[in-house]
Amino acid sequence: MGDDDAAAAAPAQRRTAPPVVITDPRTGRQVEMTKTAAKKLLKRAAREEKKEATKHERRAKERQRRKERRAQLREQRARDPEAHAPAPRPRAVPFRARVVVDLGFDDLMTADEATSLAAQLGYLYGVNRTSARPFEQLVFSGAGTTSSASLGFTPPHSGAHAFPPAGTAESSLFADRVGQHMEHKNRGSWRRWSRVHLAEFGGLEALLRPQADAPPPGPMVYLTADTDRTIDVLEEGTTYIIGGIVDRNRYKHLCAKKAEALGIPTARLPIDLEHVGQHMNARKVLTVNQVFAILVGWTETRDWKAALQRGLPSRKLHTATAEGDASADASADASADASADASPAGSPAGSSPDGGLSAPSPV
Repeated sequence: MGDDDAAAAAPAQRRTAPPVVITDPRTGRQVEMTKTAAKKLLKRAAREEKKEATKHERRAKERQRRKERRAQLREQRARDPEAHAPAPRPRAVPFRARVVVDLGFDDLMTADEATSLAAQLGYLYGVNRTSARPFEQLVFSGAGTTSSASLGFTPPHSGAHAFPPAGTAESSLFADRVGQHMEHKNRGSWRRWSRVHLAEFGGLEALLRPQADAPPPGPMVYLTADTDRTIDVLEEGTTYIIGGIVDRNRYKHLCAKKAEALGIPTARLPIDLEHVGQHMNARKVLTVNQVFAILVGWTETRDWKAALQRGLPSRKLHTATAEGDASADASADASADASADASPAGSPAGSSPDGGLSAPSPV
């Protein structure tokens, strides 16, 4: 074989674009990254700059819309007071347990994922605030001494330069990107949320230590799909931990490994055919607020089936048709092996943001 033939037979080498050096719009420092990552970073900075420039105009329009809606509602109430009278709302009875959202994974998320997680915290708070049986306390904890690197995980390649260093006991929750988003974009509104405690320093580890001015910590359970234990009931006096991360399921067993490192028992939600009543039409990866909605659904109904159907998005469910059920029955009658294949293969892994009971990460 000649040189030309050998060259043609050799697999084509994939060309890699050389890295570029740009100025990070947020930090002002010179950073090196791929051309694709640099383009995304600059586009994001341009979007944020445009959004900031039109902030006052957008707020003025929203205030005007609210004013018009209030005027319209007053007019409707004047025409028919009884039809538009607000329904009496029963007094909320707190479920005396707490839910902790572990926000100690900031270095494993992209900027967009951190923004998405901040939005999920808002939805989570809204669910608890309007519930008839809200959890007595929500806790948002930041980075602690158990870093992602110590657990064997590294940040994604795109934009890794923007990630903060590994967590320390002195790291502030407000300094991470989720905290900065809540502080600046939402004007610090989470500091005023009722039934919410912001654990600024020490991360999840600080909640494990007895505090001089607080009762000793009770039982804790880290929710993750990567465990054999399934929750039967929620118990008052217990702390339930949700892994606060949006990672598109990149980091397998993340929450389970952190729980093991801290000596916290794990459990998963009973997301199976028996309780859901339908086949799952997608992977069992839920957002933080979806996991929390399931927990609150149970405190209100004491029924996992009702809680799961309330919290699971409809796109993840698939109702078996009558024809499909009849076909499965016919196959079962025809062959024992076919029957075995058609039956559910045990309980699903659970729902998690990181791949467990976490949301897109978590639970």
